[in-house]
Amino acid sequence: MSDDLQPDADLAIAHVLFIDIVAYSKLAIDQQKEVVQQLNHYVRDSEQFRRADTAGKLIRMPTGDGVALAFFTSPDAPVRCAIEVSKAVRNSSALQLRMGIHSGPVDQLSDVNERSNLAGTGINMAQRIMNCGDAGHILLSQRVADDLVQYTRWRSQLHELGEVELKHGVRVSVFNLYTDEVGNPEVPQKLRQAAGKKPIEKARVPVRSQRLLATICLSCTALVMCLRFLPALPVLSHVWGHEQRLQDWLHRTGRRTATHPELVFVGISTKSLAGPESAKAGKDRMLQLMAEHPFPWSREIWARLLDRLLESGARLVIFDLIFNQPKEGDQVFRAALDRYRDRVVVSANFDLENGNEFVAPNADLIPPPAQYDDRVGYVNYWIDKQDGMLRAARFFTSERQLTGQKPSQEERPYVSLVARAMEKLGRSNDVPHDLKDHLIRFSATDAYQPYPIWEIADPDMWHSKYSDGEFFEDKIVIVGPSASKLGDVLDNPISSEIKGPVMHLNVLAATMDHEFLRKLPIALDLVIVSVFGLLAWLLLGRIGRWLKCLLSFLALSVAYLLLAFLLYNFLGIFVPIFPPLLTLLACGFLGFVAQQLHKRSQSMVHG
Repeated sequence: MSDDLQPDADLAIAHVLFIDIVAYSKLAIDQQKEVVQQLNHYVRDSEQFRRADTAGKLIRMPTGDGVALAFFTSPDAPVRCAIEVSKAVRNSSALQLRMGIHSGPVDQLSDVNERSNLAGTGINMAQRIMNCGDAGHILLSQRVADDLVQYTRWRSQLHELGEVELKHGVRVSVFNLYTDEVGNPEVPQKLRQAAGKKPIEKARVPVRSQRLLATICLSCTALVMCLRFLPALPVLSHVWGHEQRLQDWLHRTGRRTATHPELVFVGISTKSLAGPESAKAGKDRMLQLMAEHPFPWSREIWARLLDRLLESGARLVIFDLIFNQPKEGDQVFRAALDRYRDRVVVSANFDLENGNEFVAPNADLIPPPAQYDDRVGYVNYWIDKQDGMLRAARFFTSERQLTGQKPSQEERPYVSLVARAMEKLGRSNDVPHDLKDHLIRFSATDAYQPYPIWEIADPDMWHSKYSDGEFFEDKIVIVGPSASKLGDVLDNPISSEIKGPVMHLNVLAATMDHEFLRKLPIALDLVIVSVFGLLAWLLLGRIGRWLKCLLSFLALSVAYLLLAFLLYNFLGIFVPIFPPLLTLLACGFLGFVAQQLHKRSQSMVHG
């Protein structure tokens, strides 16, 4: 290369291939001329050479015992050219070559003969890397390897040899490129004696040390896992706190328990509380009793209601009403309860604000101990203490459990209203026989609309709307408040004001259909979070191109959301959603930033 260079140089990034003929100086003069001509022939026949030369994006410089090619196209152009030349030489010549490749800044100059020439670290570094090799070696700098490892084709062909000290004390990581057809898999002689410079089977990702990515992913994963046990930590507690909101979203948007047409809600409506018109009061004894006294009415009404419904063919009547105080008509109602004891259930209640006192039907209706009578079941549900929302049903409970103590096997448990109803229906085996709260899949929001009790009492409505009772044939009827002023409402994921009787019907339908939901154990939740941390590390390590990596993270997130939705719909399983996805995205974002910063710093060092 000429030393007579013009001073007004233009700086550019070149992808340089330096080729050297091994043992050139040991050849006779005529042999030297012959091998140089052979090399020039193979180089000019290279497809990459012709393509870049035709586009005017190639500068070629003879070096006496070889040639330097500066490509101004893509970073893999000199690598492809090296492979093409190596194959050609291997197939048809005994010529031995060694090659070095580097991408870096060069000055595009003209010598005194007006021929294009180059100078700069891009050329110098390629030559120094080439000088590290033996016959057959194709050696690459770290910078070129970082670009190539972004692509699957090159990743398996790159093998890190470690750092080597070049001229002027410059240290650079060198990679060996070889396949079954080209290259030299042996460690170059100059590197064999270097301590700790063992070849690695595969090139590393753009971040030179996987330990940096592993540290980021491990830290993010450990932080998210630890927050599971710190529910009161400001702001950060929302990582797991938001999980309940996502599960409630699944309640609302996912599959619902089928609405059972045999379940009927007879409601004490606002109009029923107002009493019948005077003209109608004399048409029926029930209407007369409603007109005589304001609610709560004489219990003769409930006796007559039982007669009317059960004689019409109803399978079961459930009273979501507490009859704890003696009242007019108790004797008539007791006779009806005894008469239909296999087809009726009445309510009891735990007064949670007064020491969990068990409030049972009065002794005139159900003789004590009423809690063990197969017609009595408690109506209580235990809400989530964090947000006051009702999501689960407890079918059995005990005194020790209510006081926060460990239940004893010797205790006789209390039975819920729904569990009693299932007994009467001959399906007690479908009820979970434990003291746990069982999450249920709710029915549709508008399921089980109330039929006002005054309509059943009115002979005209009984005939026109209910076909003289034919409507109630084979029905399971629950009787309870539907008027807002009676205040029997509950807050759950599908409605902020679900009526108490409707809640019982939701639980009854879910129990009939075995629509119980499950949350995973805490340990399994944490395992899923750790798996997502591992997936983030693998994606960052194996996918170099940032856009492809981003799309992979997004695709994995969408796939997991779909999986969570399907598991809820078909298996009734809640898997954690927010913590694993937060782990994935946090690891991905921080890892990507670290990659870019490290790559930029390496470019500055090797440039």
